[in-house]
Amino acid sequence: MATTGGILSPAEQRGYTKLSSIFQMGHKCHRCDERVYHTEKVGPIKEAVFHKSCFKCFICGQHLTIRNFLTNQVDLTDTEVYCSTHAGKNTGRGLDGGAMGIAGALRSQNMYRRATNSDINHSAPLIDSRALGIKRALTAPSIGVYNEQIHGTKRGPHIDSSAMYIQGALNAQDLRSTDRVDNNMAFQFPAVITKKRQEIIEAQKDLEEKLREEEDELYKEFKNEREEEKKKLSKELEVEWEVKLKELTEKFDRDYGKKMKKMKDNEKKAMTIHLNAEKGQLEKNLNEQKKKKQQYMTLKVIEKEQALTTDLLKKHSEQMLSLLAEKQREAQVEIQQELMRAREQEIKENGETAEVTEHMIIQDNLILQEALESLGPATAFAPTEIPGPAPPAFRKADLYQDVNVFNDLDDHVFGIAEADHNSWTDLIHQLTYNCLTDLEKARAIFRWITVKDLNMIEFEETVDSDTPLGILRGIKYGTETYHVLFMRMCSYAGLHCVEIKGKSKSVGYEPGMKFKEDLFNNTWNAVLIDGEWRLIQCNWGARHLVLNKDNTHTDKKNSLEHKSKKKDKIRYQYDEHYFLTDPDEFILEFMAAEPQWQLLERPITIEEFQQLPFVRSVFFHYGMKFMDSPRAVLRTNSKGGTEVKIRVPPEHIKDVVFHYQLRFADKERRQDTDYKGAKVERFVFQTMLDDHVVYSIHVPTSGEYFLEIFANKIDDSHRVGEDPNSPMMPFRLKCACKFRVICDSLQNKMHPLPCCAAGEWGPAKSIRHFDLIPVTHRVGVISPQTDRIEIKFKIPRPLHFLAKLRKNGIDDHALDRFVDTSVSGNELTVSVLFPESGQYGLDLYARPERAADSQTLAHAAKYLINMEKVSQTIELDVTKVDAATLMSKDKWGALPMFEKLGMRALSHRDAKIRTTDSNQLTIEMGISERLQISYHLIREPDEDHREHVTVARNEEGRKVKFFVNMLRPGNYLFAIYAKQDTDPSRKMVNVFNYMIKYSPDGSSHINSNETPKRDKKSGLFGKK
Repeated sequence: MATTGGILSPAEQRGYTKLSSIFQMGHKCHRCDERVYHTEKVGPIKEAVFHKSCFKCFICGQHLTIRNFLTNQVDLTDTEVYCSTHAGKNTGRGLDGGAMGIAGALRSQNMYRRATNSDINHSAPLIDSRALGIKRALTAPSIGVYNEQIHGTKRGPHIDSSAMYIQGALNAQDLRSTDRVDNNMAFQFPAVITKKRQEIIEAQKDLEEKLREEEDELYKEFKNEREEEKKKLSKELEVEWEVKLKELTEKFDRDYGKKMKKMKDNEKKAMTIHLNAEKGQLEKNLNEQKKKKQQYMTLKVIEKEQALTTDLLKKHSEQMLSLLAEKQREAQVEIQQELMRAREQEIKENGETAEVTEHMIIQDNLILQEALESLGPATAFAPTEIPGPAPPAFRKADLYQDVNVFNDLDDHVFGIAEADHNSWTDLIHQLTYNCLTDLEKARAIFRWITVKDLNMIEFEETVDSDTPLGILRGIKYGTETYHVLFMRMCSYAGLHCVEIKGKSKSVGYEPGMKFKEDLFNNTWNAVLIDGEWRLIQCNWGARHLVLNKDNTHTDKKNSLEHKSKKKDKIRYQYDEHYFLTDPDEFILEFMAAEPQWQLLERPITIEEFQQLPFVRSVFFHYGMKFMDSPRAVLRTNSKGGTEVKIRVPPEHIKDVVFHYQLRFADKERRQDTDYKGAKVERFVFQTMLDDHVVYSIHVPTSGEYFLEIFANKIDDSHRVGEDPNSPMMPFRLKCACKFRVICDSLQNKMHPLPCCAAGEWGPAKSIRHFDLIPVTHRVGVISPQTDRIEIKFKIPRPLHFLAKLRKNGIDDHALDRFVDTSVSGNELTVSVLFPESGQYGLDLYARPERAADSQTLAHAAKYLINMEKVSQTIELDVTKVDAATLMSKDKWGALPMFEKLGMRALSHRDAKIRTTDSNQLTIEMGISERLQISYHLIREPDEDHREHVTVARNEEGRKVKFFVNMLRPGNYLFAIYAKQDTDPSRKMVNVFNYMIKYSPDGSSHINSNETPKRDKKSGLFGKK
């Protein structure tokens, strides 16, 4: 094939083409048609080149790398690139001899055609339905289901055993099984793969057996050391018991030895009883000491054993990966030789004019690639070639955007997790048999670990290493943790994995805490996927929930799964966030001790890690972002104010619910939820503005606080729908983030917000749960310009409404006549008249109009209304708090109007009440049915606790019960007010006053760290 007359031979033309593809300037990107320079080029792939940023799946746009891209397996003329989900499944046309994997099947078909004309014996089958390529073709419908779930349509062809060309391959199999195929057949590619795959598995099993022997020896050492430690501890305590007992006996003899002779028998008996009691106490103390020492010893032993186990399994993982790398190199050489032999045979059969074409080279390379993928556990890197830690080029969302692409794989893993396995080789083989990429393998292992409730597995005292539970014995002994288990399993799958140690903001950590050497240590993994290191935290990713039985199933799969009692009770839930977490998100919870393993462009210090905001996975599940880059510790201004803003993606605005909790951070007040009678949470204003939620905090007093923000996504069961008798189901909120709030000093006195329903202010809740659309007031704060306002909503269906107006220091019922609701067509109007200036809260409740009477109204919305000035003040039926605090001490008990109004004390006739056993008190009184009743509860000196009292009348209206809840020890004044309905004065009068001392420890003095003691003469219980 030499050059003739200046004309290049085909071989030289191919060489020229290849060289020009490397050195030729001016390539254009196959995707965007713009110029591609060498530094940003990917390719050529089928003579097409791409920008790195354009190297994406043609179907879904997922970023690809040179390690994980695939070309069309069905049509070789297609020059596009695809992810593993969409490769070659986008069209049903173009199946030809170059289709990857089917090439071997086509050769079998040609052999079949030739062999049908002869009668030649051959013993080994050439190909079957599990052979390379055909197995994928036969399973293509399930991939079509994948695409249908994600894109709403089947993009792949429905290929079965009668599809184009494959029938010939299966006929070839049948022919072989009947001994009618040519004994001198050249290319038997699937048989090579099957053989090599089995060789690798057998080699793994042989190596695993050797590694297990080493592990057995280590566990024997652990067992012996534990026994020795127990004996040593028992011996120490035995010696200590003898010493202490001797000391006690000698002391007894010194104190009472000489007196014993003069003692009477009953005195001697009493002394003996006393000595025996002291011995018993000594024994009890030593047993407690023994228990603590055993716990400490166990922790230290396990810590040592975990370190030794980790070191051993690291070595074992390296050995397994080295074995797989060696086997892969051997397989590559053998497969290439088979391909060359097959190609030579093909050229020989086609005559002397045949030559190796570019098309054949591409075809052979693709077949080789698929063959190596089909070998099962294999590694692309030898241990000496592993890339160092570096930030990944693409984010997790570039690898996959919809976790549902793993549904089939996850279901497969769940089935495997139900069974027991005698070896790691068998387990990994079953888990990853159909996995084509590193990503799929890592996913299968991660889901197996997170679905297998390892902490709940029951082990017998003696577990043989070659039994199903034997491979998990490290879990039994506490020597193998989730991250070590993941590393071990990865090595059997041919994945490189490392253990990373560092600090974590785990259970017990609070924002602003400084890390100490022996606290909050943690370990996790990094796994090499497509040449890039990715972070995984299996322990935090594992969740297991116990559920009640559910007899309603919406699909066949669930019906089958719920047949067993076990599956009725257990639902597996895991946390997707901790699988391949992006480094910039991972660093908010975990910081690697070795900076390079933070996988950040700029690693951070431990001090910077402490300052980062405290977040949890739900924050990332719903794509939240902080708007102002807050630190873990927020410092207030001189007015006690600070703010947190969290942006929410548009797709989650209507589905994500937020809540919060504000509490004291110092130990003395950590259990207190109130400040001077008002809930501390009433000093926080939460509202949704456009695409972000705002938390405006104004703390009531100087000090330190924790602000914890919760969130979760709701579904239709948490909304009011068409069924009037289907109430909204409760839902569980999860911590999204937490901050420490520090107020060094406070210049102004802060007042709590009106005592409305807990949670967010504004109409967002009404939109989310009731589909009520605000027409007039779309934000949570209103500043009226007139004495009357109207708030309007569009309503989707007939609803019953109730509105409540609130104002600090005023009874709710006194404001009822100033608020009203009306519905006209599909529009709700809430009318409010303000009787006086001040800050108001407006609560709106709703339920379906045709709902049963037993169904309670649900809170729908609330507004904060700042009324600066009214044109005319309206007198209210209210007694001010300060009127009660200025009461003279001679007004305890029943006052003159008590009997005149026909009232009588039924439960507590004595005005002075002392309670030590409960912080709850029920006071019952007899009244006339035409009386209006009110009350105040004040904790000395001036804390308003009115909201901690509830009132209930009986059906006849002649009895009333006051349920008084005292949050903290102290002195309380409980004042009762009343008036006749017909009284035109609209003024309630004080009718009875109780003095309540709540002292749970029985002491006569009340100590409080929050309020100064009053002078005895001015205290509630002081003498006049």
